[in-house]
Amino acid sequence: MSPAGSSRLTLVVRAQGWVCAIPVRAVIETMRPLPIEPVREAPAFVRGVTVIRGESLPVVDLAVLLGGQSTQQGNRFVTLRVGPRRLALLVDEVIGISERDAGGAQPAPLLSSALAEHVERLGALDGQAFAVLGTARLLSDVPGTLV
Repeated sequence: MSPAGSSRLTLVVRAQGWVCAIPVRAVIETMRPLPIEPVREAPAFVRGVTVIRGESLPVVDLAVLLGGQSTQQGNRFVTLRVGPRRLALLVDEVIGISERDAGGAQPAPLLSSALAEHVERLGALDGQAFAVLGTARLLSDVPGTLV
């Protein structure tokens, strides 16, 4: 695979009705969820913090981040590197790795400001909403004390 092709690799996950692509270069690992400790006064999409490999990480519920309801149980954590910080993204399912470009996905400037802050491109895939996440944007609303 060429270096240019490797930069297009994405991890495809599902959170409620959304299918989302996350650049593989930002993914550390996927795992079963660990216990989450709630944090008062955190944004609604921050479920709390968890300890992964001795490090406390904020847990971001992807469904809530995208405007949905929390399932109160995600099935997987996807730990991400966002600049010098890390977080655990709570998702319903890890679908797999894709080299597919976000074919047909368009920039998403007309979305509500909250969604547009976290989604770079928006489209449809197999009849479901498909979002390409901007991982650098995922921590923009998480208080610095959590990360």
